[in-house]
Amino acid sequence: MAVALRILLTGLIAAFFLPSFWNLASAWVFNADLRQASNFSPVGVIEFSLPEGRSTGTAFLIGECTVMTNFHVAFGPWYVTALRPPSNASRGTFTLTQVTLPNGEHPSTGAIPIIWGDYTGPARQFRRPANDWVVLALEKCLGDLHGYLLPYDAALNDDIPDRGGFTAVGYSAGRQMVDSNCSIRLGGDNGTGATMLNDCAALPGDSGAPIIRRGTSRVVAMISGFHAGSSMSCSSIKGVVHGPWNSQCTNAAVPLSLPLIDRLEAVRYAIPVQNMLLRIGYDAGPYGVLDQPLLAKAIKQVQLEAGMVPSGEVSSNLIKILKRRTMGI
Repeated sequence: MAVALRILLTGLIAAFFLPSFWNLASAWVFNADLRQASNFSPVGVIEFSLPEGRSTGTAFLIGECTVMTNFHVAFGPWYVTALRPPSNASRGTFTLTQVTLPNGEHPSTGAIPIIWGDYTGPARQFRRPANDWVVLALEKCLGDLHGYLLPYDAALNDDIPDRGGFTAVGYSAGRQMVDSNCSIRLGGDNGTGATMLNDCAALPGDSGAPIIRRGTSRVVAMISGFHAGSSMSCSSIKGVVHGPWNSQCTNAAVPLSLPLIDRLEAVRYAIPVQNMLLRIGYDAGPYGVLDQPLLAKAIKQVQLEAGMVPSGEVSSNLIKILKRRTMGI
């Protein structure tokens, strides 16, 4: 009976909601759409084939073997996650479209969810706006060759300029585009984290796009596609310009706050270690699953072999040893 009810619910959801699944983002272009073609290698396209349909968004490298995008891109709308909770079993494909290999192809590899925010339940964009994120492990590490962005808490560390100062890179136009003059403001905290209001030009496909401090490699937020404004005077027609900052005519993004950055940093170091351990023959457990005994056991084994204290923890010395061993040194 329970199985039959689940199947019935799945069918009803597909029938009534599937058309909107292809339009995961709901962001608008409030200001003049001055985006231009871009060629920024650390940002790429990520795609997931879910039972309900194909989900595509923007993702960006935040380490040698890790990328970040929106929760809703990886796992789908709230009614999908209600029936199928998010897990490491999901698989995506990440492609660096702005990098061309000698054979004419673009670097592409599988992506496995590692950690994610609690972005579940109806009206999640209102209740948990800061949780629309997921970090994924790449089956083939691309960041060492093509570069990656550095997570940065702008609200904590920067004097945010009144206008401009930030850049957003996404794929809503079917190719990589950059809005090179965005403004941001930190929105109110609703108990589950603040949202980052912004006036970056953002449309479906830009979900997961990084907002970067202009002239740096520091990513301060990630476009989530949620329209934060409510004023009827705001128009989404391209070319409409609002001179002064208007909080009712903005989109929203996930801010990279210090607590989130701490989690990203831990994963950024642990995943390459697990990747290298598996490559040189150690049983480090399922790739992308970090909280499990096999990984700690493999680390301790390498540390013992190198004459180190077997702490089971990742360190810079451990990474150096593993890199030498993967190169056969």
